[in-house]
Amino acid sequence: MTLEIYRINVPDDSLTSSESNSQHRQSTTEVLGGGRRVERLTGSPGDVALRAQFRGRLAPVMAREAKELLEGADNPLPISRAGEDAAINGYYSPSDDVEAPLDPRADGLHRVRSGLSRAGSRNTHWLVAASAPSQPNPGHEFGNAETALVGIPADAKRVRAVDSPSQPTGRSAPSPVATVQARHGAVDLYEATAEPFDDPSYLYDLAYDTQGDVDPGVWDTYGGAGMRDDDGVVQWGRVFDPGHDFGEAEAVLENGLLRLTIDEPTNADATAALDAETYDAGADSWSTVDLPSYQDGGLDTDWRPVDVDLTHIGQARIAAQVEFEAVAGTNAGDVYSVDVELERGRESLEVWAPESVVELPPPDLEALLEPIGSASVLDSGVEQGLVAREEVRL
Repeated sequence: MTLEIYRINVPDDSLTSSESNSQHRQSTTEVLGGGRRVERLTGSPGDVALRAQFRGRLAPVMAREAKELLEGADNPLPISRAGEDAAINGYYSPSDDVEAPLDPRADGLHRVRSGLSRAGSRNTHWLVAASAPSQPNPGHEFGNAETALVGIPADAKRVRAVDSPSQPTGRSAPSPVATVQARHGAVDLYEATAEPFDDPSYLYDLAYDTQGDVDPGVWDTYGGAGMRDDDGVVQWGRVFDPGHDFGEAEAVLENGLLRLTIDEPTNADATAALDAETYDAGADSWSTVDLPSYQDGGLDTDWRPVDVDLTHIGQARIAAQVEFEAVAGTNAGDVYSVDVELERGRESLEVWAPESVVELPPPDLEALLEPIGSASVLDSGVEQGLVAREEVRL
């Protein structure tokens, strides 16, 4: 049976048995900032020990992926397994001592070890997407729409809007304003400014094994031209640590609807490029977005991304500050940074001028980003979390 930890699938042929006497404990966190074998530890009935081993060409990538997920999870992760082992299903907090050693006795064998402390289940907690709509200043010039959309997986059950994720006094049964089909599932969009109270939080329930399917994510291409190699095996690695070192590879930000590939210049390769694709549900494929370019005469300045600083990797949104440099043309030599956010269910990229500056992005940089930029002047401020049912009972 496959073990799933949020967005990581662990097949049986990578499971290995291991004994542990650790009794690591963590208190339940009310709100989240989303051969191997799993066994119960002897000391605490809610704890499990994760022992993973990876072999083969992609072993370092898979081990790094798992280590980043576990180390970066300050709050509980959904874990599920089908069949007779389904009793393990629930939300778990990884221990602080995640290990990922290379086994010196076996060539290319990478291991990941961690303790997991049970924090709750779908019967004790609700998932929550908490919004805090605001208007960033100075913002952008892509439009003046005033929408603060919050994406919830369409498979979610019992969606409720409340005025607070702790002892709420207001509650409603909201209706989505639209539904979009992303690469791995549908997403319902709710308008946060249309609810009967400010800063609504959306409570909902969702099967463990589908949590993460439509969430935004970051990938490291590790030099692979496509997500899958010639044998159909996924060769890109998921990134869960904002401090991840991409080395000579590209960074990919995607949410199943919009995909951005950013190639930073390095000592080995001075190439710097921004590429965008949108998902075509009818064709089940990605289509290239025709961004204007200096080379084709569409821009007077050649703006190139020279640095990607990931600032947030969460289950509802990912965010980064991207620095652009004008390498040719009218503004040659200038640099300008923009804050970008890609949220669950959103078909466009939120682009904001950083709060520390007063100037909006230069015209040609705005023109470069306009085909993928959101026209809304509002930021939903959405954060994904987990809240105890007792906190939101009537």
